[in-house]
Amino acid sequence: MATNKEHETIERFCEDMQKIVSCVTKEVCYTYTNSHGREVLAWSKDCIKLVRADGKALFIDSGQEIDLVDDGKKATTKYYIYSLLDEEKKDLIGFHFHPDLTEDPVLYPHIHVYADADKRYAFFNLHKRHIPSGRVALEDVIEWIIVELTVKPLRDDWKDVLNQSREKFKAMRTWS
Repeated sequence: MATNKEHETIERFCEDMQKIVSCVTKEVCYTYTNSHGREVLAWSKDCIKLVRADGKALFIDSGQEIDLVDDGKKATTKYYIYSLLDEEKKDLIGFHFHPDLTEDPVLYPHIHVYADADKRYAFFNLHKRHIPSGRVALEDVIEWIIVELTVKPLRDDWKDVLNQSREKFKAMRTWS
């Protein structure tokens, strides 16, 4: 069972993540303890619906597993999976880091591109490839979907929110 200090750390981490996703959704962050004893942050039992400028939908399925370090004073990301899906909830792109996942033991942060529908590139099996990416922050994914995929931001100050959060992330991160 988490101590008060650990609970407060988890709560602060969740609040920080909530502010990031508030740029594109009203879904509320929640946490639960998984079978490894680590806290998992999630935003929805299903995928979060996003709306593009052209009115079409995109979905994001996002989760982070965190560990508490520094005697419970700091939360660190143990793994993340940020997946973008099309209107039919078919995978488009995935940003992953999951070093403990035994069925896919790729130890470095990577991207999956699900472009096999284009027959010209099907032989690459891109959805099965792990394209090295370096660590990808949730802030970067949210900014990318707003700028590049024209998802409508729900906040006028979304750039400031993401920049401030990114600076805090860089100062507090325990791995890069």
